[in-house]
Amino acid sequence: MNKVGLSVLSALVVGLVSCSSPPKYDKVKLDLPSEFRDTGAWKLANPSDQALKQAWWEEFKDTDLNAFEERALKNSPNLKIAIEKVNQSRANFNTANAGLFPQFNAAGRLARLEISGARPLTNYNTPNQATVQTDILPQVLASYELDFWGRVSSSVAAGEAGLEQSMADFQNVKLVLSADVATNYFNLRQSDIEIDILSQLVALQEKAVNLAMERFKLGLNSALESQQQEIALSTTRGQLEQLKRSRQVFEHALGTLVGENATDFKVPVKLQERRFIDIPLGIPAALLERRPDVASAERAVAAANAQIGIAQAAYYPQIVLGGGFGYEATRLSNLYYAPSRIWSFGPSLSLPLFDGGRIDANVAFTKAAYSIAVESYKKAVLTAFQEVEDGLSGVWALDKAWVQAAQASQSAARILDISKERYKGGVASSFDMALAEQAFLNVKRQETQAFASKLQVQIFLIKATGGGWSGRKAEGL
Repeated sequence: MNKVGLSVLSALVVGLVSCSSPPKYDKVKLDLPSEFRDTGAWKLANPSDQALKQAWWEEFKDTDLNAFEERALKNSPNLKIAIEKVNQSRANFNTANAGLFPQFNAAGRLARLEISGARPLTNYNTPNQATVQTDILPQVLASYELDFWGRVSSSVAAGEAGLEQSMADFQNVKLVLSADVATNYFNLRQSDIEIDILSQLVALQEKAVNLAMERFKLGLNSALESQQQEIALSTTRGQLEQLKRSRQVFEHALGTLVGENATDFKVPVKLQERRFIDIPLGIPAALLERRPDVASAERAVAAANAQIGIAQAAYYPQIVLGGGFGYEATRLSNLYYAPSRIWSFGPSLSLPLFDGGRIDANVAFTKAAYSIAVESYKKAVLTAFQEVEDGLSGVWALDKAWVQAAQASQSAARILDISKERYKGGVASSFDMALAEQAFLNVKRQETQAFASKLQVQIFLIKATGGGWSGRKAEGL
């Protein structure tokens, strides 16, 4: 090729490169509020505050919960699936990254072959004749794609974003799993508490029914009082059976979450003190870095953007720099002599001329996929803020409800003490005493329910704010 032709070709390549750069990824701009609305009594975390750690459930100081969380993280099929998806994404990224380096392959041929004597002539002065010979051909082949149009670099970018997305998905599965374990565990413990209270209440109501019947026989009350006590007893017994059923459901769910067969999984009944935890809140913008599902959606946008670059690169020629070196001979004895040496070096080019609109359609498809990813990211952000606001308002409201329930419980306890004193002094009957005990247990049950509701919304808020997740790294994967 003469200098003019080389100059024209070089100018053409430079021009194509300048107009075929893959699209630059700019993170989607979002209009974020400066602070959460329903902060209530919750403390906003300062930059120096330590965020919730990965094992956030340890803040509840419950050894049984910690044990169940560890078993779930070790045995959960969902978590193992998420880990393998990370391994798949890592392998896909490594495959794309390999395109940045030259590829070397060993090749060869050892054959005994016959060449046709009736093949077309290559020289009219030399007639063909059939020949039988041996062909020995060992060689090394090399190839390297010149990434002028960004196809390889876009593939690497897509693979890297996909890997980071799968890591965020893993963290999201871990967060959802740990929250589900805590939710079902505390529901089960609440069932234990309420079953104990209702069992005591059934015993008191049975006693009250007997006393009402005795009072009716003595003419101290009407049959209506006896019937009312029997109705209350039947209602409480029905609630007790429903609670026992609910406890079994929570127990089965907990067994499945920790990766064990629900048939063989048993959790002993235990009445123990529960506690609330403090959840420091950061500024709203920090939520996007703490929520793994939001991080996953953002990385999906980056991957979709890189796919556009891959699709657009198909408009331009694929240039592969290739070469080979080896030896070819008919006998091993003269294989590695200089005359037997063969080699080749040079670029190969593939340029689409007509494809019926396939490339256009593929580019349009990737652009639509990018738009979908952007809207999915926005939706994930909106959902995140909705869940945080729901959690904050829920904690604020349930905190006040629990305070009211606790005050009612204290008042019921004082009334019970007064009734006991009146009974000891002979002013009140044993029937009046049984009614006061029933009232106290009913109010006490309502207090435990208010406590459990606030505890559950705390777990929801921890999940909504991202738990212990921060950044894009997945340690230990």
